[in-house]
Amino acid sequence: MTGWCDTCDRRVEGETCEVCGQPVTEPERIRLDWKWKFFGVSTVIYLIWRIYQLIHWLTS
Repeated sequence: MTGWCDTCDRRVEGETCEVCGQPVTEPERIRLDWKWKFFGVSTVIYLIWRIYQLIHWLTS
């Protein structure tokens, strides 16, 4: 994962910024809310079911 230079406001590879020489901070990971996880899983299940129905309809 790339770091972020607060002084230059850009992504930087490595421990220090190549432009300003300041130390780079690691970006914070934002946890995904359980509602979005549920929405994603239910959407995938729904799409699999609809594809199964389409295949069943085409073959019969």
